[in-house]
Amino acid sequence: MIQQKPSFIARNIRVCAYLGLLLGVAFVNIYSYYTSLLTNPVEHTWVIICFAAALLISPLKQWPSVVSTIILSHTYWQLILYKAEVDWFMVLLELVASAYLAFYAKHFSNSWQPSDFTGDIISYLPIIVPGYFIYGVFLAFRQWLIHQKDSRNFIVTTDFFLHHLHLLEFAVGVNLTFLILHWYRNKFIVAFNPFPYAIIIFTHLACFYVWPSNLAPLLLIMTASVYYMGLRGITFPSLIVSLSLPFIAYRSGTLLDYVNELNYAFLIFFSGLLGIIIFNVAEAAKKGESYRVMLSKSNLTGFSIALLEVDTLRSQLKEKNQEISQAYAQLEKTYSDLEQKNSRLNTLTTSLSRVSQSYKKLAEIDQLTQLKSRHYFYNYLADGSRKQPYLLILIDLDNFKRINDYHGHSAGDELLKQCASVLNNLVPKDSFTARIGGEEFCIVLANKDIYEAQTFASQIRHHIRNTKANESASYIYCTASIGVAELAIDSALKEAMGLADKALYQSKSEGKNRTTLANELFIRQLRIDQTKPNLNAVIEGLKAGEFELYIQPICNNSTQKAVGFESLMRWHRADGSILSPNDFLDLALSPEAYPLFKAISLAQLVTILKHLINRDEDYYLSFNTDNTFINSTEFVTDLINQFKLAQVNLNCLVLELPEKTALVNMERALNNIDLLQKNGVVIALDDFGMEHSNMDRIRDIPADIIKIDRSFITNMEGNRRSLAIIKALVSMAKELNFEIIAEGIETQAQAIILTQAGITRAQGYFYGRPKPAAYWLEQIDSGHI
Repeated sequence: MIQQKPSFIARNIRVCAYLGLLLGVAFVNIYSYYTSLLTNPVEHTWVIICFAAALLISPLKQWPSVVSTIILSHTYWQLILYKAEVDWFMVLLELVASAYLAFYAKHFSNSWQPSDFTGDIISYLPIIVPGYFIYGVFLAFRQWLIHQKDSRNFIVTTDFFLHHLHLLEFAVGVNLTFLILHWYRNKFIVAFNPFPYAIIIFTHLACFYVWPSNLAPLLLIMTASVYYMGLRGITFPSLIVSLSLPFIAYRSGTLLDYVNELNYAFLIFFSGLLGIIIFNVAEAAKKGESYRVMLSKSNLTGFSIALLEVDTLRSQLKEKNQEISQAYAQLEKTYSDLEQKNSRLNTLTTSLSRVSQSYKKLAEIDQLTQLKSRHYFYNYLADGSRKQPYLLILIDLDNFKRINDYHGHSAGDELLKQCASVLNNLVPKDSFTARIGGEEFCIVLANKDIYEAQTFASQIRHHIRNTKANESASYIYCTASIGVAELAIDSALKEAMGLADKALYQSKSEGKNRTTLANELFIRQLRIDQTKPNLNAVIEGLKAGEFELYIQPICNNSTQKAVGFESLMRWHRADGSILSPNDFLDLALSPEAYPLFKAISLAQLVTILKHLINRDEDYYLSFNTDNTFINSTEFVTDLINQFKLAQVNLNCLVLELPEKTALVNMERALNNIDLLQKNGVVIALDDFGMEHSNMDRIRDIPADIIKIDRSFITNMEGNRRSLAIIKALVSMAKELNFEIIAEGIETQAQAIILTQAGITRAQGYFYGRPKPAAYWLEQIDSGHI
C-alpha cells in the first residue's frame, strides 16, 4: 500500500507550532487594537480565548516555553501598540485567566498532551458549563476593572449579562481548538482546496448582509457546510466572518450591531458539535474502528463499529454485503421472487452473525487453552483506557521445548491445557489469565500490591509443579519461572511488560522455578546492568590488576571439611563494584583480551595452588576452561609447562569442561585432554543436567569427575525423578570409575539426601560462598574448614 507522505507541518511540527503561536499573539493584539479605534468600539475577549486555546493544545511539559513565548510576545505588542497607556493589570488578568482555563480543561479531561485527545467532543461537554462559569467570573472581574472609575456603570442585570457573555468568541475558539487537535491526530495530513471555503464564506456573509436579524437562511448554509466539509466547513467561515463583522458598514453602523451574537454563537457551537460527530463517524467507518459517543467518564452510550483485524474475515464480510446488495437489486426487478429473496437475505444475515461471533471468539479466546487471548490482553490494558492499576504476573513453563522434543507436541499441548486450567482456577474473579505466547501466560491481577502478588506467584509455582499430563502410561511434569511487575494507570504497557520479562529472565538465569519481583531494587539494578563494561574497559581492568580469582570450597559431604576448591574470577572495578563472570567473560574471551586474561588467570592459579598444597598436599584446585583453550594444543602445552616451571604438582589441578563448551575438533580436543591427564591434570565435566547431550559427553570424554548442575539439586526434594537420576549416576560412576560432585547445595536437608544417595563430594552456599583466597586460607589455618 502506498502511504501518503507527511505534510510539511507534520515534519516540522515544533517549529510551525511556535511560529503559529507568535503570529497568533500578534494577530490578536493588532485586531484588538484596531477594533478599539472604531467609532463604536466592540468589546471582545479574543485574548483570553486564543491564549487559553494555545495552552490547551500544547503538551503540559512544554508550558514553560509556551507561556514564556506568550508573555514576551504579548508584552511586546502591547508596548508597540499602546506605548505608555498599557493597562498592565488587565494584561495580567488576561494571562492568568488563559492559563487557569487551559489547566482546568486539561485536568478535568485528563488531556495533558495532544495525543490524549480522544476525538470525541461529547466527552468534553461536562467541563463546558463549569469552565464557562469560571470564564464568566474572569469576564465580570474584567468589566469591573473597565468601569472601576465609575462604579455606577457596573450594574449586573440580565442585559449586562447577555451583553458580556462573549459566547461568540468562546464557540469559535472551541471549534478551532478541536479542529487543530483533529489535524494533530491525522499528523496534519489535510487536503486543502480554497474554492469551497471561498464559496462558504461568501454565502455566509451574504446571509448576514441581506438578513442580519434572521438566522434561518444562515442555519441552512451552515448545515450544508458541515455536511460537505465537516468541522472545517464551520470553523474557518465563522472565524473569518465574526472577525470581519465589526468592520463591515451597514446602514447607520456596522453589521455586528444588527446581528444577535448570542444566537449566532449557539449556531456555531452546535454546528461544530455536529461537524465533529460526522468527522469521527466517517473516520471510524473508513478505518473499521469502533466509535463511541460518551456522555461521561463512567457511563457509555451510543454505538460502535466493530474492529476487524483479520483480512480474510473482512473479505468474507465484504462478499456477504455484496451478495445482500445483489439480492436487494433482484427484489426491485421482480415481485414474484420476494419470498425467495427474503429467505436468502435471512440466510446471509444469519451467516454474517455467525462469522461475527466466530471472529469475537477467535480474537478474545485462545483456542487451545480457552484462556483470554493475546489480542484481548493488549486491548484490555491499552494505554489511556485503564481505570485502575494492575500487577502483571508473567509465567513461562521451564524446559518446555525439551518436553515437545522428547514427548511430542500433543503431549506439550496437553500439559499447556492442564496448566491453563490450574491458572484459571486460581485467579480471582476481578482478574484474568491470558496466553500471550507458546508456553507463556500472564495473569492480570487487580487490587493487590506487589508483595501480595509475590505470595500468589508462589502458590502458582507450587500448583504447576504438581500438575501432570498423561502420555504413554507415564506422567509429564514441569515447573514455572515467574516475573512480576506493576502496571500503573498512567504507565506504558510496553514498559511494564518489558520489566516483567526482564524479571522472568532473571528467574530463568538463577536456576528456574522461582519468582522475581520488578520492584525498586530490581529496577535500580537493571539500570546498573545497562552500564555494563565494554571491551576496552575489560582490557584496561586487566592491565590495572583489577581481576582476582576467588575460591569456593568443595567439601566432604559427611564431614563438611574441604577437600578442594574451585576458582572463580571476579572483577573489582575502580568504582567499587564487583562483577561476576556473567558480566565480563564473553569480553575477556575475545581475541583482543584473551591472551592477557589467560596469563593473569594462570599466574593466580599457580600462586593459590601453592598456598593450598603448603597447607595440605591432598588439596586440589579446579578452574573452568573455555572453547579456545581446550581446542588449542598450544595453550594446553603452555599451561603444563608453566605449572612444571613453578614446581607445582599437576595432580592437584582439576580442569573443568562446562557442558556448553563446544569441542570444535573432537579428535584434537580428546588428544589435548589425554595430554593433560598423562601429565596428572584431572578432567571434570561441569554443569551436568543443563543440556540434553550429557550422556554423549560422558560416553565420549574420559572424565575423572562429573559435577551435577544445581538445577537437579533445586528440584530434588520435590521431584522423585531428579533423585532417581542422581542415584543412577552414582551407580554409573562405580562402573565407569569417575567421581561425582553435586553443585548448588544450599540447605542441610539437601546435603543429607545426597549423602544417602551416595554422593560424597559437594559444594554450594551451605558450605561457603566464593571469596578471596586470603579469606579461605585464614579459615584453613584456624581449622574452620
